[in-house]
Amino acid sequence: MLGLIAAGYAAGLGAADLDLGAVYAPRRVAVAIGIDDYDDPALEPLRFAAKDAEDMAAALRRPGIGGFDRVWVLTDPEDTTAEHIAETLALATADLQRDDTFLLYLSGHGTLTLDVIEGTRLWFLPSDGSLSGARETGIAVSELERWVAEVPARRRVLVMDTCFNGRGGTDPEDGRRRARSLLDADTASLLGSLRGEAPPPSHWELTESEVRLYAAREHQPALEAPELQNGVYTHFLLQAMERPGDSDLNGDGLVDVAEAHSWAWDHTVTYTGGMQTPQVTYSSVGPEPIYLSGDPRARSRAERALLAATDALLDGARVLVDGVPRGVLPEVVPIEPGRRTVEVQDSRGRTLVRQGIRLAAGETVMADDLLHMGAPGLELSAGAALRSGPGAALHPSSPELELTWLDPLRFPWLAADLHLRSAAWRGPLGVEHIQHNSDGSTTTERIERDVSSGVIAAGAGLGWRATDTLSAGAVLDVARLWQQLDDYDGVEHSAGSFAPVLGPRLALRLPVGRRHLSLRYDFRAVPYRYGGEWTAQYEHGLALGLGTRR
Repeated sequence: MLGLIAAGYAAGLGAADLDLGAVYAPRRVAVAIGIDDYDDPALEPLRFAAKDAEDMAAALRRPGIGGFDRVWVLTDPEDTTAEHIAETLALATADLQRDDTFLLYLSGHGTLTLDVIEGTRLWFLPSDGSLSGARETGIAVSELERWVAEVPARRRVLVMDTCFNGRGGTDPEDGRRRARSLLDADTASLLGSLRGEAPPPSHWELTESEVRLYAAREHQPALEAPELQNGVYTHFLLQAMERPGDSDLNGDGLVDVAEAHSWAWDHTVTYTGGMQTPQVTYSSVGPEPIYLSGDPRARSRAERALLAATDALLDGARVLVDGVPRGVLPEVVPIEPGRRTVEVQDSRGRTLVRQGIRLAAGETVMADDLLHMGAPGLELSAGAALRSGPGAALHPSSPELELTWLDPLRFPWLAADLHLRSAAWRGPLGVEHIQHNSDGSTTTERIERDVSSGVIAAGAGLGWRATDTLSAGAVLDVARLWQQLDDYDGVEHSAGSFAPVLGPRLALRLPVGRRHLSLRYDFRAVPYRYGGEWTAQYEHGLALGLGTRR
């Protein structure tokens, strides 16, 4: 019956005046279905299934609790047919995107069928469903699970307050309670001939960021109680959402699915004396919390970032976050926001990339880009060297070129580089001219001469990666300073010396695909010998560059 969902639902939507920011903003969408009345007289009416759906929808809509943007509620008999349920689900999820949240809640009668070939199958019965024809008119729970797993939303929750054991009617220990399950005569007879319970049903494979909550185990009743005015499990699930002070186990001001279910499980088991035991299934590797209630601002801050991959070469690669295994690509790996060291290893345990990055809540990072971002690369930059200080070994300013090998050691939080740098200029420069007098004395005068001067340096830089784009550190170079001029008599004079050059470096690198643009500032102390004595100039280096990663 859910074949219509795969085809989608054509809705007349206008394209004018679209707010693209709103279109692409993360949304929280839910569908709540509750069925009290059925066409088939064999399906006894329920008292609180419709109210369960309405109460759940009200809690999900409230800004301080669920904060859901859109909630569909189906409770009337004409709205809860198999066809209308399929159309509503298709409409509700037609425009969902990766960063959205989707919740499907169902409350009503369930049943099971038993076959020597099919085994045990569980069914949710729509208002036009038939108890004796569940295979033809019911909605298979495995199909619901499959459909929820394929919804494109990033976070998915399926909640079912129904049972499948066939113990319909009133609870024999408490005539006021009604169970939400019936069996057709053939199935009941077959079950009665079994020695023990029926074999467990098969379920659709669970995917990442998906949670399924069931009000009871397959062979237990899911009860509704007049004193609670709800199904028992739904009552305590709502209570967990509406009373975060009690159900918020980790004290973060938010109630996630696991916390809500834990609260509802404990109170449901206590209330029913162990007759009804809720169950939950979700991924055991890197599950992402899906928040049902709490302050929207706190929820946005707490949402995890995602690491994903599209490169086939990364299939099967293992992801470690701060040294702890968190998942295997290409499955989406949720990561807590903040500064993290992300390591990707191949199937042999060899490190493909180990990179320190800062992750924002709700951000999606592609491992493909991380792989290239973490690989050593080259950067060519051009700028100016501006100098001040005593002496006149070098021109006050000159153009500068630098070739940099970025991150040769690939430290997560350290920005390391090796570089070659050259700066040179020819033009007027004041030089000291020493005149030897006939009386043996000397006279020194400063004159303007046409001089060539420059620096050739090789060295390394090491710094702290403050953000993904900003780093601060220091460079240590071995530099060759040189100066060349023609004397009055046309004789060429040259001088030079080797010297260590040390100073801080600040670099901003903005990614552009697999390349980046850089803006760099250096302050360097440049010592040199002049006139037989050591002195120094102070150099400010400003440069723009273009880099690439291999």
